[in-house]
Formats: sequence, structure tokens, C-alpha cells
Amino acid sequence: MTPADRKKFLEVVVGFAELKGKQLSAPALELYWRALQRWSLDDFLAAAEQLVRSCEFMPTPKDFEDLRKAGRRTAGEAWTLALEFARKGFDRWTDGGISRNQIPDPDDEFLMRAVRAIGGFRAIAMSNVDSTHFLERRFCEHYEAMQDADEVREAVPQLACSRTPLLSGPRRIADSGPSDDWR
Repeated sequence: MTPADRKKFLEVVVGFAELKGKQLSAPALELYWRALQRWSLDDFLAAAEQLVRSCEFMPTPKDFEDLRKAGRRTAGEAWTLALEFARKGFDRWTDGGISRNQIPDPDDEFLMRAVRAIGGFRAIAMSNVDSTHFLERRFCEHYEAMQDADEVREAVPQLACSRTPLLSGPRRIADSGPSDDWR
């Protein structure tokens, strides 16, 4: 939101407070504004409309953020895509890897990073049917952790450790060698 949107924003937040029998101080209103300032006004208004219908108590900025998170792909949905690709695409692979146009959803960086973290599409395709659920659990854990970590790194970059390398998947020890990533 822009400074010009502040008046409309505060009207909505104060309206929420009135509906819920609360009064907000100037510092509380400032906290709301600072927490939700990165939102567009239209997104904020749509979320406020949903929350006024669904929240029993005065919504906090976290309630707004939870709505935003509900719109992203779940780890289970991402696993379904990864599993489908691994099953359908395995016979077309070469040792050189897969081409960009064969990736199930190249825009979902978390899907690709989580797949690499569990050993790649080949590991999924070659897994025993009885043990695929173990890979699924590991994939889902990685996927959710990566989404959460990137969200925090983007929101508060000054708190993020800039020296932490991104997980790029398994590799041979012989290929590792000394790295500047950890200095």
C-alpha cells in the first residue's frame, strides 16, 4: 500500500475493532499499518472482507498472512506433481538430467528444490512402491520448510543469514572440494 492508502486502511481496521468491541490505540494502529503495508490495497480489502465473515475475534496481521498462505500450493499438491512427473517422465531421461521444458512446474522453485533435496526425480521414480511414502514425507518437510524460510528471508532480509547456501541436492563428496559458501 502507499501512504495515500493509509486512510482507507485505517478505516477498515478501526471498523473491525468497532465490530469486535475493541478500541485500538495509535501505537496499535501503527503496528497494523507496518505489518500489512506490503500488501496491495485491493488484496487487503479482499482479505478483510473474508475475515469479517470468518473471524470470531479481532483479526491480527497474522490472520491476514494466514489467508495469503492458504493461496499457495500445499506440499501435498506439489508432491502429486513431482510423483506424476517421475512416473511419466523417467523413461525419457538421460544421465545429463532433464530439460527445462520437461519440469512439471518450473515456476515452483520449492518443488524443484525439495525434489533435489530427496535425491531428484530419479530417486522418486526408482523408489520401491512400499517406501515411496517415506520420500513423500521427506519431500513435504523440505517443501514446507523452504517456503517458510524463504518467506522470512524476503520479509526480513536483515535478519537472514546471508552466508547460508541454498540446498541444491545431493552430490558426490569428490565433487565438493573447498567452497567459499561457508566463509
